[in-house]
Amino acid sequence: MRAILTIFILLIPISTIANELKIASWNVENLFDMQYNGTEYDEYIPYQHGWTKRRFEQKLAHLSEVICDLDADIIALQEVENENALRKLQKVLEKNGCPYRYRAITNRPDTPIHNALLSRVKIASKRDILIKPYGKYRAILKVTLDTTPPLILFVNHWKSQKDKNETKRIEYAKALVRAIKKLDNDSEYILLGDFNSDFNEYLRVKNHISGINQILRSTISNHTLRCKDLKYCKGLCHCNLWSELSSPNRWSHNFYGKKEAIDAILIPPTLLDEKNWEYKRGSFAVFRPKYLIGKYNRVNRWEYKRRRHTGKGYSDHLPIYATFYRVNSIISRVKSLFISKPKSSNKTANYKHFKSIKSLLDSFQRAKLTYPIILDSAKVIFKRGKVAVIQCSIDDRAIIIYGKNYGLREGREYQLKIFEMKYYKNIPEITDIEIVKEGKEIDTQTYIKEFSKELFQSKKYLYSIVKDLEGVYNDRYLHTKDIDIPIYFKKRVKRPHNKTYIKILRGQIGYYNGKFELIIYSSKDYKKE
Repeated sequence: MRAILTIFILLIPISTIANELKIASWNVENLFDMQYNGTEYDEYIPYQHGWTKRRFEQKLAHLSEVICDLDADIIALQEVENENALRKLQKVLEKNGCPYRYRAITNRPDTPIHNALLSRVKIASKRDILIKPYGKYRAILKVTLDTTPPLILFVNHWKSQKDKNETKRIEYAKALVRAIKKLDNDSEYILLGDFNSDFNEYLRVKNHISGINQILRSTISNHTLRCKDLKYCKGLCHCNLWSELSSPNRWSHNFYGKKEAIDAILIPPTLLDEKNWEYKRGSFAVFRPKYLIGKYNRVNRWEYKRRRHTGKGYSDHLPIYATFYRVNSIISRVKSLFISKPKSSNKTANYKHFKSIKSLLDSFQRAKLTYPIILDSAKVIFKRGKVAVIQCSIDDRAIIIYGKNYGLREGREYQLKIFEMKYYKNIPEITDIEIVKEGKEIDTQTYIKEFSKELFQSKKYLYSIVKDLEGVYNDRYLHTKDIDIPIYFKKRVKRPHNKTYIKILRGQIGYYNGKFELIIYSSKDYKKE
């Protein structure tokens, strides 16, 4: 049957099968023009703080460079002052050989910045989605593209995280849900923009209820929906496309070392049903050319130094993008004849469970894992920054969870859902997790190993945490009475001077360049004797 379907598809002219659209979103960080309106931020009042015509033209040139290199068919923009600023950007883009014929922007006069959109595709209609009739809430921009069938875009810029009260971001989410519910059930739409909410925002807000997760239903019952989950979802639900990237790569905004995925693209089940418009799986990415990345892997933002604009930099956000294609309706109908649809069921019960790190690593090393999987009784015995170390029992092996594990707490037991594991320098680690259930407190002391030289002679102790290790530090080695161990202090950890006698309170057993080593994550994890 599949052979017949393949032959049928090949006989149809390519031009009728699908058209692709690359759709992007970028917060351009305060694109203000040179006309005084009275709503400007202080640093963007014309001819103050170095905000001059020349600086404005430099800002336009820098934004144009990125947009041209990105080469999206449609780009949603946040933090554009007004129609005039958007038109000026449009003209610079045309001059630089990457024109966007169509534009749209919200039109709420009492807010200093707006949501906007530039498109190579004709716009059928646009309207503002108001959050409330009063208060300085930025309107959501709704744009309907003149395509067959129509594709609807909702461009968002929610309240900043400076406002710790999630209530205001929930207002944005509720307004968005109201607008979505007015659409036909089979409508195809995309939610995109700067949501000022991380991928798993609910883990760090009060009551664990966030606008992007619980209200938009990208998370259901503490399960963050992946794209493949949408076919089992009933009613309104969305997949946040950040789910396609591993946790360490899940960021578009790096503010003083705090990496967040606050820009996002969310899609409904209608964009994964093999009808009309369809999301191209695996196409979501962050646009990260070298010129947009500065020192310490920070985003090369527009520079405002000593209360003056310098004319350097771009934005404090990186653009994100994804590809969508149009499926021919004839092919869709033919596929439905030959390919049976999956039965709606709760797949959670079918996840494979592991009760030890030993068995998990054995399956991983034999490439016998199908994600996601469940790890029961994972004890967090050590946590520093992006690194958490877990074991399931005292005699079990240890493993690192690396990345955004801010939901985990040291000294707690969890049931974890694991979405990805990988090798880092030939050593396995977990890179994408979700908390299924938080359990009891544990005594981490019982899991920390007393030092012995045997620990540094077998890989079964890799990632284990050791204590009470003493010796003389000299030339990147810790010299003890039993063994000389290479010692590595993580970035920003102050190293002792050579020939200093130190005691290690907490250290991790690592392996680098064919040698065991001791890793120190914090200055508090050792002391001078």
